[in-house]
Amino acid sequence: MVGLLSSIPILLQPFSSPIGGKLADRYSRKFILFMTRVLEASSLLFMAILVNFEISPLISIGILSVFLGFSGGIGGPSWRNMLVDILGIENVSRGNAFTELVNGIINAIVPALAALFLTIFTVSELYWGLPLISYLSSFMILYLVIKMPSQKILNKNNKESSIKDSLRYALKDNQVRPILILGCSTLVWGVTQPLIPVYCRDVLGLDSAGYSLITSANFLGAIFGSGILILLGSKLATGKLLSTYILFFSVFIYLFFTTQNPIIAGIYLFLGNMFITIWIANMFTSLQTLPDEKYMGRVMSFFLSMFGLIGVGFIVGGFLGELIGINITVLISCLIIVFVNLIVLLTSKSYRELKI
Repeated sequence: MVGLLSSIPILLQPFSSPIGGKLADRYSRKFILFMTRVLEASSLLFMAILVNFEISPLISIGILSVFLGFSGGIGGPSWRNMLVDILGIENVSRGNAFTELVNGIINAIVPALAALFLTIFTVSELYWGLPLISYLSSFMILYLVIKMPSQKILNKNNKESSIKDSLRYALKDNQVRPILILGCSTLVWGVTQPLIPVYCRDVLGLDSAGYSLITSANFLGAIFGSGILILLGSKLATGKLLSTYILFFSVFIYLFFTTQNPIIAGIYLFLGNMFITIWIANMFTSLQTLPDEKYMGRVMSFFLSMFGLIGVGFIVGGFLGELIGINITVLISCLIIVFVNLIVLLTSKSYRELKI
């Protein structure tokens, strides 16, 4: 039940992201982002109140998670395309690299902080920290709303352009279409992730401390990959290299599930997460620079919708892992990624020649 409730925001984002993309193409992205962050913070505040006063906590979390999912999906396209507004197209690749770096650092620090705070506070009391952090984030965005230059005014005809029009545009564009097709790799990536802790416990025989070290290797891979992106920028964002990153990820994540040596497993996980981090950042960079400006928000939302399907991948991975076994599930997932990328590489000349 807890796992299902926690997955609600991720599962709902694919449905709300296209709406957020359309709003990002028509209105001020910084204002949209500010309003969605305030909604998220308010939802978290109500959640903290209801949990601490024990007012139907499970039902309350479920209902408020719906608001979190929709607000996250609506704000996502504005957040990603605001990087272009702030940094300009020429610097957006490094902006994405710094974003992934911060995400990697936060993911590495948060579990340790949570363990520390649990020695001081109860689980219910920790809920008060969520709205506090979220409101702080909202006011930092408010500073951007006030200080950042006004967003470029888009063509008035853009208000009459629908989500269907932008989807038609994305599917017809020779450079955008293959990028979005390869976005389905995120679903397959999600299939492998819930199997990692099970493999660490049942095959590698790791206790909580050992699993923490393996997880740290995962996060270090993301941080190291972000560092490479910061140094090299958009030079890494070409069609052939994009497929190379995700193919290397497939190889290393499969090798992780074939070894019984924890140290080697940690190395494979480090390398796999390094390549998937570079791939994700460059996918965002491609979709922030290639589409026509009037479609940019909605095109980005289509990829974010696929990204949100990671939650579905978690469910599928857990189910198939029990049904047909971990190794076969991972092998099928990796082969799907390889097959899709090879098809796109062989059939799309514009993708092979893609350079940002």
